[in-house]
Amino acid sequence: MRKKVERKDNIQSVALAIYAKDGRKLEIPLEMWHVTAVCEVLGLQVDTINLDTYSMRNKEQIDEIMEMHYCAIKNLYNKNQDNTK
Repeated sequence: MRKKVERKDNIQSVALAIYAKDGRKLEIPLEMWHVTAVCEVLGLQVDTINLDTYSMRNKEQIDEIMEMHYCAIKNLYNKNQDNTK
């Protein structure tokens, strides 16, 4: 069971904003577990105290990580299928 960690940052909320070329905007509110998943995949690190800086992995590094995730999920699925036969 995961221990709840008290947050020591300045974040009130997080949303994914999608901007269309025709000027429309869609904001999707995210929960902290969504943010954690996105940060893990993208290698995103944000200065959450004052929101001054961020860093992110490059595309090649993200592609490598996505390939690892895909292979791991595929292996787990295949193992699960073998156990259900």
